[in-house]
Amino acid sequence: MMPVNSRRAYPLNASESWHGGIHISHTDAGITPEKVRAIADGTVVSFRKPSPPEKRDQFPLKYAPVRGTDDGYILLKHETEIGSGEGGKVVFYSLYMHLKFLEAEIKADAKIYRKDPLGSSGMTDGQNEFHFQVFCDDDNISKLTGRCTQELDISKDGRTDAVYGDIHFYLPAGTTFYDKAPADNSTSTAGISERYTSNAPLYVSMTMLQGNCTMVTRKKNTQIDGKYDLLGEPLVNADGEDYEYNLYKTAMRNYKESPSAGFELLRFGRVINTDHETLVPADAPLWMTVNYPGGKGVVNLADPSIKKFSDADFPHWTGWLLVDDDNDTHSQCNSAIIKKLQEEGSYETQKNRLICCLPFEWEKSTIDVRYKWLMTGLPWEQCTPEKTAIWQVPGSQESKVRMLMSEEDYDKFKQHAEALCFDSGALGSGKLWHFNPVDFITHMRLCSWLSLNDIIKLVRKYQKSPVAVYDRRHPLTIDELTKRLTEEGTNSAGDVKRPAAINEALPKILNKYGINTPIRISHFFGQMAAETGRFDSLVELGSANYFSIHYDPGTDQGHKLGNTLTGDGARFKGRGSIHLTGRANYGHYSEYRQGSGSNYFTTEPHNDLIVEDAFFAFDAGGYYWSSKQKYISRNGRLVASGKLGINYWADQGATHNDAEEVTRRINPGRMAFEDVRWPAFKHAWYVLNDSTEQETDYFAIKE
Repeated sequence: MMPVNSRRAYPLNASESWHGGIHISHTDAGITPEKVRAIADGTVVSFRKPSPPEKRDQFPLKYAPVRGTDDGYILLKHETEIGSGEGGKVVFYSLYMHLKFLEAEIKADAKIYRKDPLGSSGMTDGQNEFHFQVFCDDDNISKLTGRCTQELDISKDGRTDAVYGDIHFYLPAGTTFYDKAPADNSTSTAGISERYTSNAPLYVSMTMLQGNCTMVTRKKNTQIDGKYDLLGEPLVNADGEDYEYNLYKTAMRNYKESPSAGFELLRFGRVINTDHETLVPADAPLWMTVNYPGGKGVVNLADPSIKKFSDADFPHWTGWLLVDDDNDTHSQCNSAIIKKLQEEGSYETQKNRLICCLPFEWEKSTIDVRYKWLMTGLPWEQCTPEKTAIWQVPGSQESKVRMLMSEEDYDKFKQHAEALCFDSGALGSGKLWHFNPVDFITHMRLCSWLSLNDIIKLVRKYQKSPVAVYDRRHPLTIDELTKRLTEEGTNSAGDVKRPAAINEALPKILNKYGINTPIRISHFFGQMAAETGRFDSLVELGSANYFSIHYDPGTDQGHKLGNTLTGDGARFKGRGSIHLTGRANYGHYSEYRQGSGSNYFTTEPHNDLIVEDAFFAFDAGGYYWSSKQKYISRNGRLVASGKLGINYWADQGATHNDAEEVTRRINPGRMAFEDVRWPAFKHAWYVLNDSTEQETDYFAIKE
């Protein structure tokens, strides 16, 4: 992102008029100009090809003394998902105005993908910059932010259809802090001492990143409304080293009756996937170390009086406010919320997280409604015969004076505005919710939820690299991949080889196990290309005789896999997104899902659920991903190498060696690494990173 012009900022410009976007400055000096690119997949709603420079530098496009304003623009509509169900399906728009050149691909209803070039930045009043804004309508503000009120409702837990980014906790006054957690992770406080009881609400945020867990506490400032002060220094891994990497180990230790549900409690502060997870006991605690005024102590964050949220709720204590109290239709800001922030001196620090409801400034039919006040004055202004308007600042003796436009001057301004505005259709009929584009992009990058279309983009058209003759003749099509992701598949014998609704289960599992950054997701998809044949089959191939010969009791593999009964080879053949194989491993997964001593998945027909039910098929893979430890031989014995879980190895980077290490955690023999896993990883990594330089063997599946 290039520098932003501070005089044409969001949500107010230098004249304190509403400004729904930002102006991004640029320079072409000495380098090939960088293209303006799409921020997300979308569809062209409307566009205007820019006027040539000689027309740009003449009135009405030229309104400033020196040079004019480019009138090229592109309006994109983005339809995506940030979570499950209808509430997770969102629509927003992005507008790129003052472009001097549009790419040939920009056509009505054209499909545009993230990072696609749109055109080149032009000029605004002779300055090298373009206007950029992001907005949505009333129906989508509650879907995007989880609310339509100024602040978040803290009387209940936040949304569960969308959960991403940091996890937040509202601790009411009267919350008790202790000197330590109970030794047996119980709810009983016998044997531990009270250290502090809060006399005001506290707001705790938990960030998990690259193995670490960071806890910060905020308290509302009693002098400045809307300001929340940090208490003490951030606490990093106060409850154990490599806290994030060790979530599986902690869940197995602290939640022996329901480790899988306990994993979600540790990860989200509550159980999210309630259709498949049941916490036992229901009041199992989450003891964590938290700052309070003047110190720190241990709190049971699972207590029902403590409310749980995530960044998907846009918490107001992190700065997010919905501003919709300006009921006028003209362009001058009359928001009491913003005026109060200005009076208290906190506007500059908070403005970028204000989500403001205001008229669309580019609608051609409402120019007079929005701007005629420049000539006539505003209702609360005192207009004088000398064509000045005086406005008394509320709550002070200060007055602001400005010159009113003459009718001739306003007519010129209006002609200039008409040359830039356009017919926006339904968007121009009311008010729209606007975001600071930079903060919107930064925030939404925290959301790693994958829609069906997102999953399709991450899968390579060809299985192998170099592309084999068969691949070239039989590329994976969007229809075939959609079928694999949504419909149950069977083999020639009629046995299930993959479950239905993979597209619904997969994003839930990736979110649960923290496979939620571009690099982690890319490594996961690199492995899926080989482990599932690009989501074609989630079960090990072979006849009953094959499994008997290779995996039944009496064979070396059967012994290693813990198979004890005749038929165990076929009974516990590899199933799931990362093949769970053998009686012992099915037993371990049973205990992870249902508690110590469970034999659920070693009992027929439950063993088949790992291929027949999409949630279990991918949860079994997530279980493996989070629990896998690398071992090396040292002095004749095996010792742990690296941290617990494959996320640790994925976090190391995007090199060939990094991808190879991830592969060895899943397939020690590196089967299909060079020709399948590595190119599949690179494909997904290009889709998710910010590079615009495609690999030569990048092959997207497109309509």
